[in-house]
Amino acid sequence: MKKYIALITITAILLICCQQPSKENAIAKPGAKEIVELAVDSELMRVSELSPAELKDDSVFSDGSVPASWKTARVTDVKGLKLFIKQLQQWVITNDREMLASAVKYPLDDAIKTRESLIVNFDGVFTKAVKLSLATTNFNQLFRSERGVMLDGGKIWVAQKGDNFKIISINYEAQK
Repeated sequence: MKKYIALITITAILLICCQQPSKENAIAKPGAKEIVELAVDSELMRVSELSPAELKDDSVFSDGSVPASWKTARVTDVKGLKLFIKQLQQWVITNDREMLASAVKYPLDDAIKTRESLIVNFDGVFTKAVKLSLATTNFNQLFRSERGVMLDGGKIWVAQKGDNFKIISINYEAQK
């Protein structure tokens, strides 16, 4: 498994590096949009496999609140959930629309009712803000409720369905 993750990470970094504009072009176009894109891409490149610290859960969140139990969120495989989120990060790095679309429970919302509609509207759903939200997930402070597990203040919700995990909500409308 570690070799597989390492291979995906190396491949993703190579893909991102090969698609990056040259430094000369970045300097020639110093607009805010290009700077934001480079910042997001560099954040995404830092994604790696789960560390021992990521596997640990905090008993008190940084805001002083006490997290609900994993049972409340109907999660029976916490490590599996965290590995699923890590896999989502890898798919974001490689911009793997097919795999990300397969990780969603449909309908996602009124506009995205099928896998095909997500793939067609991919950039509008997996915005830079949504991608950055995934990239900067704090694995030991995942908010939990009856609905599932929330990432970054509700930008993304994930739930366990049987033995599998699915994205059940992406709040992309506010991210445009």
